Amino acid sequence: MILHLALALWTLIVVTPGDPDRTLQEAIASAPPGATLEVRGGIYHGPILIDKPLTLIGIDQPVLDGQGQGTVLRITAPKVTVRGFVIRNSGRSLEHEDAGIRVEGASGVILEDNRLEGVLFGIYLKDSPGARIRNNTVIGLDVPEAERGDAIRLWYSPDAWIEGNRTLRGRDVIIWFSERTVLRGNWFEGGRYGIHYMYCNGSRVEGNTLRGNFVGIYVMYSQGLTIRNNRLLQQRGPSGYGLAFKDSDEIYAEENLFLDNTAGIYLDNTPRAEGSPVHFRRNVIAYNGIGVLALPMVRGVVFRGNVFWENEQQAATQGEGNLMANDWQGNFWSDYTGFDGNGDGIGDVPYRSRRVFETLVGQVPSMRLFWGTPVIQALEAAALLVPFFEPQIRLEDPAPRIRPPVHLPDEAPRNAKGWLSFGLGGIGLAAAWWGWLRRRLSDSPKTAPPGISEAILEIRGLRKRFGRTWAVRELDLVVRPGEAVALWGPNGAGKTTTLRCILGLLDYEGAIRVGGRDVRQEGAAVRRWIGYVPQELAFYNWTVAETLRFFAALRGVPVDLEKVEALGLTPYGDQPVRSLSGGLKQRLALALALMGDPPILLLDEPTANLDLAARTEWLSRLRELKAQGRKTLLFSSHRLEEVQGLADRVLVMQEGQVIAEVSPDALAKIVGLRTRLRLSLPPADLERARRVLEEVGYHLSSNGHGLILSVPADHKLAPVRRLWEFGIPVQDLEWELDEPEARTNS
Repeated sequence: MILHLALALWTLIVVTPGDPDRTLQEAIASAPPGATLEVRGGIYHGPILIDKPLTLIGIDQPVLDGQGQGTVLRITAPKVTVRGFVIRNSGRSLEHEDAGIRVEGASGVILEDNRLEGVLFGIYLKDSPGARIRNNTVIGLDVPEAERGDAIRLWYSPDAWIEGNRTLRGRDVIIWFSERTVLRGNWFEGGRYGIHYMYCNGSRVEGNTLRGNFVGIYVMYSQGLTIRNNRLLQQRGPSGYGLAFKDSDEIYAEENLFLDNTAGIYLDNTPRAEGSPVHFRRNVIAYNGIGVLALPMVRGVVFRGNVFWENEQQAATQGEGNLMANDWQGNFWSDYTGFDGNGDGIGDVPYRSRRVFETLVGQVPSMRLFWGTPVIQALEAAALLVPFFEPQIRLEDPAPRIRPPVHLPDEAPRNAKGWLSFGLGGIGLAAAWWGWLRRRLSDSPKTAPPGISEAILEIRGLRKRFGRTWAVRELDLVVRPGEAVALWGPNGAGKTTTLRCILGLLDYEGAIRVGGRDVRQEGAAVRRWIGYVPQELAFYNWTVAETLRFFAALRGVPVDLEKVEALGLTPYGDQPVRSLSGGLKQRLALALALMGDPPILLLDEPTANLDLAARTEWLSRLRELKAQGRKTLLFSSHRLEEVQGLADRVLVMQEGQVIAEVSPDALAKIVGLRTRLRLSLPPADLERARRVLEEVGYHLSSNGHGLILSVPADHKLAPVRRLWEFGIPVQDLEWELDEPEARTNS
């Protein structure tokens, strides 16, 4: 018996594609337990079942193709290793939970160095303890979020190690009822919950990157978790939490980076048991909409040695109340206005979070659009100068640090290091603000500084980096009054970052001048020159008229009824904003941006969420403004027709750099844009039309009632004309612009 087992352990079976004697499934069935199968490159059709301890090693990335039916690879035996495969094309049944790899009732499984693509669920473990899931890539289906499966799912599978994996477009990475799991060094992007824990105790989350999900990490009904050295970046969407807790205890969150989330940390009934420690230590919480958001009943959470840097709200409650029942001590606050008289590194007066802006945003969320503007600075100054205007204290740190108590990681905002020794007394700050308030009365954007005819916006050597990633590199741009300049490029090219630097919302290297003023030194005055329309609009639940009056009052200007009429908003004055169509909301956003008659408009993908009719109307409004010659436009767009219909010139951006400056008409040819056409044809002419187009080199596919082909974007009608020349009628034509491909500057 021992001899037979030893022979099995040393058995090596080579499997090649197209073997006439046996399929991969037959090779698995005939292999003795403990054998190793070397599977050579090629395509092997699923579904595949492994029901005994085996090691499958892929050589030259063999493909396991599920052909769109069920689960591709199912494992029901312990001690199975699968390494080096491409696994694709599972079924799409959410009811049956079709997956790329499904492991059931099998302990000690190792899955590593595999690539899963076009799968509903990626890697699914059920009742399978002790798994090792390493260095896999899981790319989910390109379908709406509600139709996706989980990229990785553990169900009653404790003691798993999930390391070095990367997921994209999955629904969640779910760890449910699976204690003592370790997630280390993974990158989870573009999902709903990056990591979702439920009833998981004693687990560790270390060194992961969670980016662009609705929620980075959500921990529910769990205790004893250590969450250390993770990067939680740009969680947006319906909730946008970087790290969230519900009914959890004994949590240690240390040395994490929370950057550019809607809310960095969210707390709901955590801790749930009195005396259960929940600690946040040495974290960097920077440039979030809200640093810490908690329900008012949250108490007993300890915040020690953290850096709170330039969050729009450092801390807030979801509902009426404050966070005074928690322990805030020894943190660094970028908006601290105290001083350090004895030089011990600790502020001599407590830090108190009681900014007027934070109170107003808690009541009116849409006011976040005005973060950093002169209006908000005026409100804050009034709060210091007029005691009865002082808002409620939300939290108090009795020993705030003058310098950051931790080493800032590379991903932290670079300007944090410039504040290391900053300390300013509250009286001195109030006096400075009072002087600014008096000066602003005579500071009008209609009075142009010398040289404005040459450049209304000038950027020299703009550089912005997030960690090791350059968002913008060596950008130079001069925009003259009345020009319309487009920023073109794929997602991640640096367009939005450039606009945010101009607004002063991000620190940067280089120089930006607006109307002759330096953005760094005179940011408040600069922003009076600019009207801004973001891609994502957020309005409070008021009527149109109430919204216009409120924002006009904040800017200190009357509502311009002529502009309201010109934008077609007058008939909707009594309607709630939430009831408006997308096009009308966009008109309202433009009306707000035009308040105070700023000479510059910055537009970030302004038609991204509009249908064709609303988009056409919006562009018509912008063209009217441009024709009047009183507005300078700088806008980002993915739409060729917008650029060609509005821009005077185009900056083509890629990976933070400008790789070309072209005319709008030359854009399609320069960057190789292509259009996907769908031609509807009479069924009797379908085959003849295919031959006519293939004769001149078009590559075609059929959707059953017409033809689909890709052509250069500036030659959309060429195939239609050719069909007409041969007497073949085109009954309907649909087209869409392909996403521009990443290119290097050759």
